[in-house]
Amino acid sequence: MVAQGVGVGAALCLLCTAATALAQTPRTLSPRLTPSLGRDTTVLVWLVAVPGADLAALARDVTRLGGRVRHHSRFVNAVSATLPGRALDAAARLRAVRRVQPVARYVRRGTAAQRHSGTEQLGLSCAAVPVSSRCRRAAPSADSTYGPLAWAIDLLHVRELHDRGERGAGVRVAMLDAGFDTQHPLMAGATIIAQRDFVYGDSIVRDQPGEAEGEMHHGTATWSLLAANVPGQMVGIAPAAEFLLAKTEFTVTETRVEEDNWVAAVEWADSAGAHVLSSSLGYRTFDDGFGYGVAVLNGDVAVTTVAADSAAARGMLVVVSVGNEGPAASTLGTPADADSVVAVGATDSLARVTSFSSRGPTGDGRIKPDVAAPGLRVPVAAPDSGTVAATGTSFSAPLVAGLAALVQSSRAGRPAVELRAGMLAAGDSALTPSNARGYGVPNARAVFAWPTGIRTSGAGDTLLTSVTPTLAWDAGPPRPGLGPSLYRLRVARDAAFTTLALDTTLLATGVTLRQAERPGTRLFWRVIGSNSDVGASESTAVRGPDVVPPWVRLVSLASPAGHSIRDSQPAFTWQPAQIAAPAGPFRYDVDVYPASRGPAEAVASARGLTDTTFTPPLALERNLPYRWRVVARTQTGDSAAVTSPGTFIVLDESVPNATVLFQNFPNPFPNAALGLDRTCFWFDIAVPGPVELAIYDLRGRLVRRLTPDPAAGLPGSLPAARFGRPNSDASGTCDPRFTWDGRDATGAYVRPGVYLYRLTAPRFRQTRHVVFLGAA
Repeated sequence: MVAQGVGVGAALCLLCTAATALAQTPRTLSPRLTPSLGRDTTVLVWLVAVPGADLAALARDVTRLGGRVRHHSRFVNAVSATLPGRALDAAARLRAVRRVQPVARYVRRGTAAQRHSGTEQLGLSCAAVPVSSRCRRAAPSADSTYGPLAWAIDLLHVRELHDRGERGAGVRVAMLDAGFDTQHPLMAGATIIAQRDFVYGDSIVRDQPGEAEGEMHHGTATWSLLAANVPGQMVGIAPAAEFLLAKTEFTVTETRVEEDNWVAAVEWADSAGAHVLSSSLGYRTFDDGFGYGVAVLNGDVAVTTVAADSAAARGMLVVVSVGNEGPAASTLGTPADADSVVAVGATDSLARVTSFSSRGPTGDGRIKPDVAAPGLRVPVAAPDSGTVAATGTSFSAPLVAGLAALVQSSRAGRPAVELRAGMLAAGDSALTPSNARGYGVPNARAVFAWPTGIRTSGAGDTLLTSVTPTLAWDAGPPRPGLGPSLYRLRVARDAAFTTLALDTTLLATGVTLRQAERPGTRLFWRVIGSNSDVGASESTAVRGPDVVPPWVRLVSLASPAGHSIRDSQPAFTWQPAQIAAPAGPFRYDVDVYPASRGPAEAVASARGLTDTTFTPPLALERNLPYRWRVVARTQTGDSAAVTSPGTFIVLDESVPNATVLFQNFPNPFPNAALGLDRTCFWFDIAVPGPVELAIYDLRGRLVRRLTPDPAAGLPGSLPAARFGRPNSDASGTCDPRFTWDGRDATGAYVRPGVYLYRLTAPRFRQTRHVVFLGAA
């Protein structure tokens, strides 16, 4: 028994020790690194710095702890390094460190695209094996320029830009892949500005002795889609571009990439002046089995995503593959989830989305991919010479990157990232985007004509400020050497465009309606651009409804609850909506009239005013409810009237000559249209003395006594005066002490029906009917 007790105690002691160790683990250390703490092993980690930290100093601290620094990242604000497990605790406690987390090693083995393609494997491995093995030579083509790539060139409408002499000259394109054959005959004339191997740490991206054979073939294939330039065999999209070649992936038995190498390559490309970056990275699984779930593919978590967005923020257009894990929803990888990149899906030669192309949405619900491009049996450079057909979104991304290079070539230094909007707007599904094909296959002619797209100005679904609104759109600055674009503007009063308010074609990028639209009219509009120089057309989505405002808004005496005022010659003021010539400016007719009558029996009027204020020339009669209205008239003869929603009364503060009980208002009540849930009682007392105002049912039983009411400051005896009106100029026409909300003396609502209210005063007794409609 003693030994057993000791065993239990020892076990408890071990548990306590483990709990203590766990409690002492730095909170800045990723839980995935906890098993490596204190062990005789090395780990590859990110040391993410606190804002403002000196990365060079942090790197020195890492070296002091026995680590080997691999990369400094200003995009991620971190240092990547290999660290001994025994140094993890100390590294996590460094003052400059915000978090220590593993550097992910992404792995891609067999994919849906490989299963789909049958004899033609996914391009990631297809080009990396002998052509005679499992890849098929691209079919010969009768096209004397593009060779077998002609169908992809024409699907993207690139040929027309080449015919104009656009070849991507002056644009620097960074290619990130698994190596490149810089001596391939198809790219013999390509301009290579720089090359860097981030896997083996040198400046040679071709296969070298001692490295795995065939690594460079995949990158060579993707690069050829831009840089090939042998007419009749293959001509790529942007053969005159300048290229930065970065080896970031390792392909032997499987495709691997360490994310810090990819981030370092992106930063290297930025430092080297890249305008466009193309990468076929599209992973979400790590070599330790860990992977990103859908929820974290939200554009803010993955390191590669953060780096891609950082590059975009500096003006670079980052084009990436969406992935090859379709057709299920949310199968995209990182960094395709970044909100500033162009993530590309794959289509066949008929622009139909392939089954293997990964789908969106992202973890936060955004549409992905952004666009789509050929990715099934795409002709690419084969090992050594010739072409081979390859499959995968790996080949869709460089086609789009090449298209971007063509357009960027003549944009006079504008940031290439602006092309993202133009790419999406030029897609063949731009008006009906989906998580299968994004905004569709971009039309190079439209992107060239409108590099940033045609965008309507301002927010949609708004209340306009003008009755002759200016409808404007932004088509970007004119392109040098390109003829003017025409814009067809269609404006309708319904979403189906059956009732047109305007249908016109113009050179300008905005128009002001000449005819005033009626108040409350819902306008829908769209712009269709066309450019005959490149045969391009592009349409915006339908904008609307944009709602036309009231022509006039009453400013004074305009409360639905009404007003009680003392001034018998009040100033009536109003504010007009904006109106442009020739319909404007407005002129105004004003009428002030008894509420029981109409404008035709106005007691004060004015016609043709240009001012927005009117004061009656004569005093208004007191104790009489009034309304007032303004009729706004355009210069073209149209008009619209606005009437005060409530009444106003000029109070008579003199001692009344007679005792009077007025009809309650509103009656019946509650009145939802006026927003009133109580009814008001007015009465005049000519002789001071005992006064009672009470409500009875039709059998004469007391329901509620309004006065006297000591709690409300109403004694049993009242002076000669006028009661029920507000005590001073204010919104409303009633003293709340003389209102009834339909409750009895206990606070319970009475039944709907007809009730009596009776005023008893010296030498006066009168009863009237009040109708209660029930609790609101």
